[in-house]
Amino acid sequence: MLLGSSSSVSHFYAEESCHRSHGGGAMCRTCCSLIFLTVLLSLQLAEMSEIPNWYCIPTPTYSANSTFSHNLQPALASVVANASITSFYDATVGNSSEKAIAMGQCRGDLDGEACQVCLSDAATQITQRCPVNRVAMLFLQGCILHHHDANFTLPQIFVNITQSRNELIPDPQRFRPILTSFFDKQIASAIINPSGRLFWGDKFRYTRNLTIYGTVQCVQYLSPNRCKICLDIVVDLMLKRVANTQAAVAYHNFECVLRYDTVPFFIPQLPHKISPSSAVATNCSPPALSNKVGSPFHRNLMALLSYLIVHAPTSGFYNDSVGLGSSQVYGQALCRGDIPDDVCWECTAQASTKIQELCPSSRRAIVWLDRCQLRYSDENVAGVLDVYNKACQPAAENASDPTSFDHNLGILISNLTSLATQSSVNRLFATGVSVLAESKRIYALVQCMRDISADQCALCLQNASSDIVGCSNGKQGGRILRGSCSLAFGVHPFFLGDPTLLLYQHKH
Repeated sequence: MLLGSSSSVSHFYAEESCHRSHGGGAMCRTCCSLIFLTVLLSLQLAEMSEIPNWYCIPTPTYSANSTFSHNLQPALASVVANASITSFYDATVGNSSEKAIAMGQCRGDLDGEACQVCLSDAATQITQRCPVNRVAMLFLQGCILHHHDANFTLPQIFVNITQSRNELIPDPQRFRPILTSFFDKQIASAIINPSGRLFWGDKFRYTRNLTIYGTVQCVQYLSPNRCKICLDIVVDLMLKRVANTQAAVAYHNFECVLRYDTVPFFIPQLPHKISPSSAVATNCSPPALSNKVGSPFHRNLMALLSYLIVHAPTSGFYNDSVGLGSSQVYGQALCRGDIPDDVCWECTAQASTKIQELCPSSRRAIVWLDRCQLRYSDENVAGVLDVYNKACQPAAENASDPTSFDHNLGILISNLTSLATQSSVNRLFATGVSVLAESKRIYALVQCMRDISADQCALCLQNASSDIVGCSNGKQGGRILRGSCSLAFGVHPFFLGDPTLLLYQHKH
């Protein structure tokens, strides 16, 4: 068996099950589900063994112009075209020994277009990496693609598997019933999920500084009742083996899986439409036919947005690109430096929704929310200083002495700019309070995109601060926004935690 380069996540049973004999028919689906669930929903933890990104079974093989080859290509194309509707599809083309069978499934939280992008990429890669193999499997971060012929046989017996991270959860006796109740609610939501995907994800705050994220998912061909039975078994399995750790995954028969972790790893559910007032500002390029729903650019955009949502909370900043040529799209997400990862996660998801609502066909767009900003472009924006995308949002309350307020604010912003750019520890972010006479305070925050240099950050913040007088227009609060930086200020506390700087000033 030819094995591709590996990515951390799985277990020995996943590899072994694909080349033992026995079974067929429905068992084929079970093996595909095994690989899918193992790769997509298992924990990416250092102590777990690794499995390859692809499997090419050496025999049997096929030639480029064979009947099997002509059957395989439309089978793969059918999976790519149809799996985006429900996140799962299997296709059979041909008859007897030359029959080609293909199956694809996406992670349950992915948008249909993001699913299609993943499976399209998988179809290209599987034919490149396994060009003559009748049996092949390929795994990407968001999807699994598998093809084989009519003679492929699979195992009859699958074992329960649990995996966990070494770190123990605080107070496990208290944690277990809370986790059980959490997953019971998840299961109830998954089996009535309107999408029909038998998937649900959510979170809960366990301690002040510890949020637990969790998902449940069943393979697509299970009925809701069978899905619930399977997941109930997995909950019991988890409680017996791994529910005293900070992160774990458990499977039953590789038809259902649950996972929890202390970091976000899926796209949050947004049950309610976001109100227009939640968007601080947006800047959209004119609508373009090349970014209509279903176009290559739009499909790449949807995939990119899903990556930004999942990855930005880990450090508070993430940039990436998807696609090639004229359909390639670049993107960035930045969360305010004082917020926890769960707030960043939800804000980035809200920003993704808002940018689609307000810039539905734009090839370049940026949205600023109160606690995060997100942008995408058809040009590479990484490391590029952007002071041209701009917005201003003054507060409603007038300053009693605008000249004095603006002067003291300017001093505070200048000091915060120096703090944000002088030390890598601050990550181009700083907060401060200016203490004035008569117990008055000015609160301020500055931040830059983390892919620009400290010098570029200073230039951006200087550009933004030059708009303080024009933007605030006598108000004692507001936000001044740029593509590469932002500053915010007011007379009431609005950021979390202790300020980076406490500055005592005399009233001007």
